[in-house]
Formats: sequence, structure tokens, C-alpha cells
Amino acid sequence: MGQWDGKMKHLANAAPEDFVRWLVEDAHFEGELSPNFASRDRDADALWDISINQVPSLLHTEFQVEPDSNMSRRLWEYNAEASIKYVRPVKSVVIYLKKPGSSEAEPPYQLKLPNGEVVHNFSFSVVELCNLEAEQLFQTGLKGILPLVPLTQGGQQHEAIERVIDELQQPGVKKQEELLSLTYGLAGLVFEDESDHLWLVRRFAMLKDILKESWTFQEIRQEGREEGQLQVQRQNLILLIQARFPALVQLAQGVCNAIQVLEELQDLFQKVLLAKDELEVRQHILSAQK
Repeated sequence: MGQWDGKMKHLANAAPEDFVRWLVEDAHFEGELSPNFASRDRDADALWDISINQVPSLLHTEFQVEPDSNMSRRLWEYNAEASIKYVRPVKSVVIYLKKPGSSEAEPPYQLKLPNGEVVHNFSFSVVELCNLEAEQLFQTGLKGILPLVPLTQGGQQHEAIERVIDELQQPGVKKQEELLSLTYGLAGLVFEDESDHLWLVRRFAMLKDILKESWTFQEIRQEGREEGQLQVQRQNLILLIQARFPALVQLAQGVCNAIQVLEELQDLFQKVLLAKDELEVRQHILSAQK
């Protein structure tokens, strides 16, 4: 999930009350719970203590970017463990940040015996941001979910981003700096046109007095610098391979795009530069493959 993961967890932590009200009818946020279970290979993205009509319950949320054919089962397994541990009913929601494709989780998740008898029937909710109109998020009145607007239909228009900025700058908005920073970060992940990126940078530069104390903004800017260095190193490596061993360009392109650590790209560049023949370069590329 890379850059998405940190931003979404920051957003969920910045505005859990608004996420709860958005995702569960008549629910109120009561507190955060550790999403870690010793029996699980990976933590949930968020686990919240909530109440529905004053009855204690839990909300389990997953943010998903990449296709995962096992998502429905993952939700079921985590839901069951959380319910057993805390002795409460658990609402599970998966939020797709990009179009999920053919691997979208579809409720209900069922386990059946060979004779067709259903022994587990698990319901959960699916939110596909790409299928929501930006206006739907604005109409909720929940400021804490507005950084998600760039991921919705119509949310990448400059007017929509301006409206988010205006809404978040209103008096009384909690964690204003962090929410503005996360709007900038998420918009930067979905804007594809270079002119849109330039507009985004210029627009948020105007908010520097507000954002200068935001540690989230500093982190996002650092991520941007690191991603720029990665892109330059990838381009240099591909150009080197294209010049010396053009038959390996396609193989190298896929491997280079998968490498997210600058030092690993630099190491591969050095090995290719010093390699004696195509066979040696191929071996280095395959060794670097994740």
C-alpha cells in the first residue's frame, strides 16, 4: 500500500469521530483500541470502540488500494477475533481508495459444507470512493472525511479541492492543519497531469503559515522528495540498461518499479554498471526482484 497506508492511518487517527458517524448509522465514537492481535500476521487499519444507541460495539475498518482476492475472508477472520476478544458485536468496513477491479470484496462472505449447508454467513460493508460523488462527502457535514474528496468522482477538479480547503479553514475545525496536510497528500497521489501537480503545490504553498507546524505536512513533503529521488534513479538505471543491454529493458522496468528503497536501486545501478555481460545483468535484476 506504500504511501497510501501512512496517510490513511493518519487520517483515521485525526478524525475517528467523523469516520464513525459516516460509516455507522446512529453510532458514536468512544475510543481507540489496539488493532493488533498476536495471532494475526498483520494488524487491522483501525479498530474503534463505539456505541450504537448507547449499546457498546466495535468498528473495524480496512483501507484497500491493491486487489486482494482474500479480502472477504480477512475481514471475517479479524471480525471474529475482535468479537471474541472484546465480547462485542463488530461492524467491519472495507474502504476502496481506488477502483478495486475484479478482486472487490462482496458481502456476504459464506463458508459452506460440501453439501451446500452454510455454516458461516458474515456481513460487512464496502465503500468504493471512486463511485461516490464529491458532493456526497460534502453533504455529510463531517469535516474529518473531506480529505477523501480527491478520491471521489469530480473530486480532482480544482474547484472541489478549493471547497475542501475553504471548509477545513472554517473556525472550530479540529486538527485543521493535519486535515489540510492530508488533503494535499491524497490529492498528490491521484493527480496525474503535471499541470495539476504544479497547481496543487502552488495552492498549498499559500497555506504555509497554517501548515508549517503540521508534522504530517513535513512528512508528506519528505515523502515527495524521496519519491522524486526514486524516480530519477529508476530512469537512470533504465537508460543505462537500454544503452548496454536493450534486450533486458522490459524485465528491468518491472523490477525497478517494484523497488521502493533508494539504496536498493543505487546498488542495482552499480552492479549493472560494472557487469561484464548480459547474463550477469539478468542475474542481478532477478536477484533484486521482490
